[in-house]
Amino acid sequence: MKLLLLPCLMLVVLAAAAPAAAQQVTLERDSPLYAEPRLEASQVTQLKQGATGEVVGKQGGWLNLKTPGGTGWLFSFNVSFPPQNAAGSEAGSGSALGRVFSPRPSVTSTIGIRGLDEEDLKQASFNAGQMKLLDDYATSKQAAEERARAAGLAPVRVDYLDAKK
Repeated sequence: MKLLLLPCLMLVVLAAAAPAAAQQVTLERDSPLYAEPRLEASQVTQLKQGATGEVVGKQGGWLNLKTPGGTGWLFSFNVSFPPQNAAGSEAGSGSALGRVFSPRPSVTSTIGIRGLDEEDLKQASFNAGQMKLLDDYATSKQAAEERARAAGLAPVRVDYLDAKK
């Protein structure tokens, strides 16, 4: 009998925790909702600033969001997470399970330079269009010098800093 009690208790705990796992978010700006977590994916819908949705998954900087207009992916920095009140101060959050499984306070995301992690490398794929765009920016030294002179720029010699000082 005791062997059956433990699995049943675990199912009750998991069932009670399931509703608390979803996080509601609010869009801070108009944002496209994509079918997949990539910019080249088809657009499911266009969401307006102030719209709300439920986070059903995360992948890198992307959130899988369920909204009345559809379910899809958008950048995590386009949304704000609700402020988290102290445990017990919000209606319904006083139960032990609510305190254990409720969402933790979120950290505001910032956009900046970051390194590539293993997941980024696994998802990477060759994009010929982006390579062509990059090649289109290339120029010869002579063409660059001519454009600089035409813009009123003049060459200046800059000596290397002495790293030993």
